[in-house]
Amino acid sequence: MENNENKQEIVLNKENDKPKKRFSLLTIKLPNMSLGLLLIIMLAVVGITLLLISKDNFKTQEKVIKLGFEDIGELVTQTCHTTVLEDSHNDRKFFELFIIPFTESRQIFSYDYDVEAALDFAKISIVNIDDSKKTIDLTLPHASLRQPTLLPDSLMVYLDEESLFSRINLLKHNEALKKMEAKAIKGCTDNKLIELADVNAQKLINAFIKSNEKYRNYRINFSYEGVSSNEQAEK
Repeated sequence: MENNENKQEIVLNKENDKPKKRFSLLTIKLPNMSLGLLLIIMLAVVGITLLLISKDNFKTQEKVIKLGFEDIGELVTQTCHTTVLEDSHNDRKFFELFIIPFTESRQIFSYDYDVEAALDFAKISIVNIDDSKKTIDLTLPHASLRQPTLLPDSLMVYLDEESLFSRINLLKHNEALKKMEAKAIKGCTDNKLIELADVNAQKLINAFIKSNEKYRNYRINFSYEGVSSNEQAEK
């Protein structure tokens, strides 16, 4: 009996000693390829990734500046203050030969006007950003005039004579105000209002861009819509 039991134990031990099969979820069979080919594929993937990142960064930088300009909108960069004198008169004439006495009405007065020139920053275009040369090329419109503002408290009356036979009615007074507005615009433009507004706009744009640490040492090149490069160089 003891021998049978020992034999049975030996059989059981042999069965337990059989090698067991092990399975692993991490076991992956790679196809046969040379080390050189694998290295080329890895370098190509890295190169494409770097190229995509650099393009995305350039677009992002350009978008940030452009959005900043759009947020500013239209900004007054120069104001001209001027006084306009008007001499309005109305009379009756005898067959256009001479003025009939006591029929002349005349008003001499003046108003102050503010004429503003503004630049629409949303219309500024970024042509090129060259990081190697540290330059930024911009195209922008010239400043444009706003509607002149009449300052009613500035009225000065130098002469106000009215005849019952030839009154200066509201229509004539309104025409006189329109002429004064046109004179205010001409006086300010003759005194280089637009040119001064453009210069001030360039200063603001320079300060705005260079407030960004990345572009602090960049040179900003300005060109204007509808102006050739030769004309721009002459200016």
